[in-house]
Amino acid sequence: MHTLIVNGQSIRGNWDAIYARYLQEIMEHGDIYTGRNGETKTVFGSSVTVDLRKGFPLTRLRKMPIQNLFREFLFDIGFDQNVEALGPAKHFWSFLADANGDLGASAYNRQWRMWPPSDTDSRIANEELSGKEVDQLQRVIEVLRRTPNSRHATVITHNPTAINPACPPCHIGLQFQPSSDGYLDVMVPARSNDMVVGFPLDIARYAIILTVIAKAVDMRPRYVYMPSANSHIYENCYNIARELIGRSAEPECSLLVMPEWTSNAQYPLESLKREHLGLSNYQPHEAIKIAVN
Repeated sequence: MHTLIVNGQSIRGNWDAIYARYLQEIMEHGDIYTGRNGETKTVFGSSVTVDLRKGFPLTRLRKMPIQNLFREFLFDIGFDQNVEALGPAKHFWSFLADANGDLGASAYNRQWRMWPPSDTDSRIANEELSGKEVDQLQRVIEVLRRTPNSRHATVITHNPTAINPACPPCHIGLQFQPSSDGYLDVMVPARSNDMVVGFPLDIARYAIILTVIAKAVDMRPRYVYMPSANSHIYENCYNIARELIGRSAEPECSLLVMPEWTSNAQYPLESLKREHLGLSNYQPHEAIKIAVN
């Protein structure tokens, strides 16, 4: 079972039941704020734990854009920061891009695979800075392959030197943790979670990332932990949240990673393609049209 901790309560259940309860707690007990997009209901300091041995956390309470989910995942682990690389999924990101369609610091892959080089003239005692871009995801793979019990498999997403990006990353990093019996877990602290628009895709995307990294380092994916500072629902999504809460929880689905992917290659992420990813037993309720906030 998956676990939710919100408003001091711990709840266990299948993913749809967990997600619906999360929405319900925010709608019924959230604090009301007014921000850049009007009113929101918000809870602070909640957390979910997904057990990938029990199922893949893609909600069935509404039909999700599966192809866009896989496109965004491949975009996040790639090197192209232009929204055109997202294909039909670009409408989720276009409002953050510049006139040429470039996302720059608003793209997760900018930090994950192309962390900006340091100014090597900025010397600090007992510290050596890299004058080249850092591929953090590839470094995680190399660290875990070399030292399967390492605590150093980290990826930093939030870059405080990026001045006024169009949108600071909602998730500030990833910490991969191997277990003594061959499992791999990941923790993804979130500063901000849009619970209707972003979160249902984000939690699934991190489950894909854990699955792919685990396969690349010959481990088995297990827990995705997402502690969330600010989990919120925008006023224009209140009715959608109520509709989702009222729908029945459906059976778990599963993520498929095809064996044709050469996960043991030196640079395995570069060979991962759309055709290597799929779902089984995904039987959702009907889709709901949702606007990006």
